[in-house]
Amino acid sequence: MRACAGAMNGAPCPACHGTIQPWPSAEFATSRAVRRVLEGAVVPLDAGEHTAQVPAAVRKELETDFKNKDESLNVLACSPTLEMGIDVGGLEAVAMRNIPPRPDNYAQRGGRAGRRARIGLVVSYANRRPHDQYFYDHPEEMIAGEVPTPTFSLLNRDVLLRHVAAIAFGAANPGLAGQMVAYVTVDGQVQQASVDGLKAAVTATTEHTVELAQRALGVQLAAAGVDEAGLRAYLASLPERIQGVVDRTARQVLELRQSIERWAEGLQQGQRHLAIRAGDLINRLLGVRDTTAREGRDADDRSAGYPLRRFAEFGILPGYEFPTEPASLRLLSDEYEDDPITTDRRFGIGQFQPEAPVFARSKRWRVCGIDTSSPWNPQSEGPTWQYRVCRGCSLRHRVDHPRCPRCGDDSPAPNLPVVAYGGFVAVRNEAPVMQEEDRFAARDLVRVQPQWDGELVRRWTLADGWQLQLRRNETVDWLNEGPAPTQAELAATPAQCLHDDATGYTPCAHCGRLLNPAPANPGNRRGGRAQSDPIGHAASCPSRGQPPQRVAIATSGPAETLRLLVPLPAPPDGDTEWIESVHAWARSLGESLFAGLCHAFMIDDDELSFDVEGPWTRESGGAEGTFVSLTFTDPTVGGSGYLERIGGDLHIVAQHALAHLQHDGCETACYRCLKAYRNQRFHTILEWPLAMPALDAIAEAAPTSAPPGATDDPRPWLQAYAAGVGSPLELKFLRLFESRGLALTKQHPVSVGGSAGPISIADFACPASRVAVYVDGASVHVGHRARRDRIIRSRLSTASPPWTVVELRASDLARPEEVIDRLRTLCGTRRL
Repeated sequence: MRACAGAMNGAPCPACHGTIQPWPSAEFATSRAVRRVLEGAVVPLDAGEHTAQVPAAVRKELETDFKNKDESLNVLACSPTLEMGIDVGGLEAVAMRNIPPRPDNYAQRGGRAGRRARIGLVVSYANRRPHDQYFYDHPEEMIAGEVPTPTFSLLNRDVLLRHVAAIAFGAANPGLAGQMVAYVTVDGQVQQASVDGLKAAVTATTEHTVELAQRALGVQLAAAGVDEAGLRAYLASLPERIQGVVDRTARQVLELRQSIERWAEGLQQGQRHLAIRAGDLINRLLGVRDTTAREGRDADDRSAGYPLRRFAEFGILPGYEFPTEPASLRLLSDEYEDDPITTDRRFGIGQFQPEAPVFARSKRWRVCGIDTSSPWNPQSEGPTWQYRVCRGCSLRHRVDHPRCPRCGDDSPAPNLPVVAYGGFVAVRNEAPVMQEEDRFAARDLVRVQPQWDGELVRRWTLADGWQLQLRRNETVDWLNEGPAPTQAELAATPAQCLHDDATGYTPCAHCGRLLNPAPANPGNRRGGRAQSDPIGHAASCPSRGQPPQRVAIATSGPAETLRLLVPLPAPPDGDTEWIESVHAWARSLGESLFAGLCHAFMIDDDELSFDVEGPWTRESGGAEGTFVSLTFTDPTVGGSGYLERIGGDLHIVAQHALAHLQHDGCETACYRCLKAYRNQRFHTILEWPLAMPALDAIAEAAPTSAPPGATDDPRPWLQAYAAGVGSPLELKFLRLFESRGLALTKQHPVSVGGSAGPISIADFACPASRVAVYVDGASVHVGHRARRDRIIRSRLSTASPPWTVVELRASDLARPEEVIDRLRTLCGTRRL
């Protein structure tokens, strides 16, 4: 029998062919759990949500109720909003649903418990991701580990200039008002006299600001390339930027009224309700005090009506909203619709993409369009920019650079539109969950597209000549082109996709709704009355009846990039297996290094991003070479300083990666080593053994600084490939063997015997004596039989008959005679 609460007597059972019958009271009373409830021994749990998705006023109310012994609230489900600086009273236990990024996070979160009684319980759950699983195996590194020194670049130009602006605003008289309504009326009209007064006051502080900024920040400003002339030019731009913030707020107020009416079309609501709703939202947006609102809803530093926050959001003043201009999701008809959910734009264009399911404020929502009132959406019609898909290397690059900045290909390609949408709207989704994937957020479709236009500021050389390049102020586009099209969408006329690999999205720039493809007979009428717009436009939309344009959604910004450039052998024509093998090797090595840098610098995996670029072919250093790049991107505005430290300490990163990959029970990749939610699209190609030889080579020595103006010369690698070996280091050993008259087979497949096929490719071999030589260096080994890890070598050593495995490193070149004598002995050859 099974309990079915609230079921009707005699109703059919959902699990069998019987009917539901009442549970006998006598039998029910024998349950130990029932007796404990009736005796009052069980304290019922009354939970509340305390996260950034919940408005600040609600969080404050939750904190008060939680500390009040007379209230029933006794459980808080929290995000880092409760990590620091908040006294939560007599909290007795903390349960962490994952392992925090760093030991200081762990101490802060766990330290919330037991502050009154001095005794608390802290329980941490390890999720299925590499970070959590590693610290499950090594808990002492989290519980009692060293708290790392925060990394921050004091040469961050954007941060410095924000503080310069803060000096100017702080000295201005009059300064910023306490509410945005001082600059924009509730009707959306700019109060220009007040705005002009603020602009004049800020301009009047120029001399004072320049003097104080040079005294306080002079060294940092000079190092960041900001001289006195640049400082004055920046201050001169502030009035225009102030006007821009006010104008966009005014537009938001005007659009807010119209958007509510558009989205409410067809709903059973009166216009009076809409007017009240619009007025309420506008008042909150402008910080207008409302005596009927609940306590704490007036403008403060956590509301959009507070000018300091608004100017921080637009990148003028320093503030918590750094980086600026986030992606926002307005929850239609939510009690706190005026307080949208926000996240970093590069994440938001994926999490809030059209039709995406979103779980927020204890409810399930569906993204239904673009928020035309959002200040984060473009102010003009048409695409924000256009791009092309390079026919040579598939990079999505801007059309204002017709030649691909990565591979140099200039073949003609269609111009594709991008709109930098940042504001979205969602409606409640009450539909039942029919499939398991409906329970999860939308699949990540955002790809990083660096434009290779940054300033090359640092270079390092690794083993065998691999190059590390650090670029600053590189344009990086985060592009969401939508899901892959179906065959029917590709075959439709016109094709219902952005291009052959992506469908794109179809929002209306005027009314914000998601549009349908043009119908076969759009002019159909019934009974002399036009039907609702079949394409999906709102009734009041000026574009009503017009077919949609498919666009990509993107965001862009200057970023720091660190590239590990690896030369490759020339790809066989049309060999897709070769390209897939390169991707598997590069992705596995890059994800291993990414895990290593997260451990080495104790950073969360969303603070930096990693992707594989290529392979591509182009001329470099006087020769044509093929390259693949392992690219790490720091999206922090102005740069956080991590990538420069990573470049100089890549050997330490590799050492941490090797330690991270030391685990049992995994032959390819698992959630303990390389698999994570952020890289789920690549789970099928991840193999940690592919990365081990390169990690060993990188870990041996620190990178060597190289002149920034040096070129990537692929000729040493081309010479090695032409000689039939895999790297310049292997070529040096080949020349050594040839000079001593030792004849070994190059790139020899090895097997464990019998009829089994090869399980590895040895760099050199003496098949007659079953001697396999592996040169462990920074080289590329691809293909499903190219595994070179310790497990494979152990199998060769224990095969029947066994192979003798010899491992050589760059340091062995310093003792050539010892190497040759050993190989001669093993191969049974005599000295010539």
